[in-house]
Amino acid sequence: METTLQYRNLIELFNRSLAAVPDLDKLCVEIIRPDRHETLTFRQLKEQAEAFATWLLRASGLAPGDKVAILSKNRTDFDVALWGTILAGTVPVLIDPERGPHGVIAHLQATDARGLIMADDYEHPEAREELIQFSRTRHLQVVTMTEEPLGSTGAVEAPVLADVQRRVQIEDTAVILCTSGTTGDPREVELTHANLVANLQGSVQKVDIGPNDVLGHILPPHHSFGMTVGKFLPLTAGATSIYTNKYREVSDLIRAKGITIFIAIPALYTTLAKKMEEGVNKQKKESRLVALLDRFAPGYLGKKIRQKQGWTQVRFFLSGAAPMPRWVLEVLWRRGFKMYEGYGTTENSPVYGFNDRFDRLGSVGKPINTLIVKIVDEDNRTLPPQQRGEICLGGPCIAKGYYKNPKATQAVIETDEQGVRWLHTGDLGYLDEDGNLYITGRKKYLIILPGGKNVNPERVETALSEARFVREVLVVPSRREDEKGLMEEAVRALIYPAWETLESHTGRPQQDLLAQPQLVKNLIWESIRDCQQRNKQLSHFEKVAAHNLEILAGEFVKTSTGKIKREHYINLEHLEAKHTRIAEYVAARGSAKPVRDATGA
Repeated sequence: METTLQYRNLIELFNRSLAAVPDLDKLCVEIIRPDRHETLTFRQLKEQAEAFATWLLRASGLAPGDKVAILSKNRTDFDVALWGTILAGTVPVLIDPERGPHGVIAHLQATDARGLIMADDYEHPEAREELIQFSRTRHLQVVTMTEEPLGSTGAVEAPVLADVQRRVQIEDTAVILCTSGTTGDPREVELTHANLVANLQGSVQKVDIGPNDVLGHILPPHHSFGMTVGKFLPLTAGATSIYTNKYREVSDLIRAKGITIFIAIPALYTTLAKKMEEGVNKQKKESRLVALLDRFAPGYLGKKIRQKQGWTQVRFFLSGAAPMPRWVLEVLWRRGFKMYEGYGTTENSPVYGFNDRFDRLGSVGKPINTLIVKIVDEDNRTLPPQQRGEICLGGPCIAKGYYKNPKATQAVIETDEQGVRWLHTGDLGYLDEDGNLYITGRKKYLIILPGGKNVNPERVETALSEARFVREVLVVPSRREDEKGLMEEAVRALIYPAWETLESHTGRPQQDLLAQPQLVKNLIWESIRDCQQRNKQLSHFEKVAAHNLEILAGEFVKTSTGKIKREHYINLEHLEAKHTRIAEYVAARGSAKPVRDATGA
């Protein structure tokens, strides 16, 4: 595909975007965490990032092209470090701050990092000291983020920075993201300036974001979605970015900060939809008028809800990072909440696009105009509309590859005869006649039943998430040997209960319910059984049986982006298969072990 890029590199994008901001004293970034609250204007970002870049070039011993790791939770200094390293022509390596020091060291070694920028609140003092000692022995430059902002006291040498901008080429590596990749194993993804400029160019047009927008989100900055959409996108548009991880206060934050676009993961919107349904159903029992409005004028009722919440300025909500249950989309859309479902992978920089049409619910829409999509079969032949296969994304957004890992790169990225780079995502789906993409599952997570039927776990999870007493659900294969010694798979569901709803229903506190696992399991099974009976999409072989239902006493193990670590529980199943099934209730609150009844069911 032919794409004309608007910027030569991210440095030009930064400079031209800031030059277009009418008032540099306007709020650029606000970070709201339980332990800190910080702000940064466009002027402060420009001055501090340029000063830090100058220091990197003049005093740090680092040179353009060197890899510089950034290890930090979201804070304003993250923005300064990210843009400062880019302006210096060095390559930021973004590492998950929830990784322990050994995991961080592995990424430092794998990426040939020459520097480490580390937050003073990373892990604990012993972990920070271990990384400092490692860095000293390997002659890595170490910079610690403290209460004194990076670049706040340094000088700016404009000619030096301008020279770097001229020398950085569009196909040079811009950022390295440490991720699981499409294969599930740790990978370091190289994104070029061209990849990110192309993705931002298409995203700005698709989102239609501008300087009057206030983008609120909960996206961690080391993640591709958080970096591109939470950091780069609002700056490119001259919009304000507000981050929070105070999830219980999101509703108040949207109102108080005048947020116009809010981005989160499906789990947050699922909770919103359930609370909305519960609230409306309660009002319908008390008022015939509310019942009539919800039946014949749900949009009007939704408008009243938004007015009460103080959300009238919100243009739309956007979901990403995981599939959105269709019922959540329907609950919100029918009441006038514009809920757009997006899609993307780290390897495509990462935005694919999103669906913004009510009549296309369940789709993630068409790709941004700098990306193309096709569906292929197992022989890599392009399939026509409505036929299911593997989703492939192509164009200038597709990553350079995995750093110093040509084998892994060749397994998922190829270049066709026209010179177009294609990413084999490992996701399954189909296109409709209008080019809208529908995702049906993940290739490597398919559950193969004894009769040869394939079950997509995400499809079952979407259906079960609607059950009243279910907070979160994960579907994994249950494996056992048949009489011939062959391994058979079945659909197995792990449930983290909606404890508040259970407390309200039973009139008992959570601690009492934890002591009665069979009661909890019975109530959850009844709600799941009713949910499966109502569901029109699930086939009989996709439904979960009572004996394949397991209740977790504690929350799921998750990534820093809020996604459940599926591999952890698939591996856990293998582990448990080697031992006697747990027959006793694990009483310790917060245990991650499944709660089973005394029969071992």
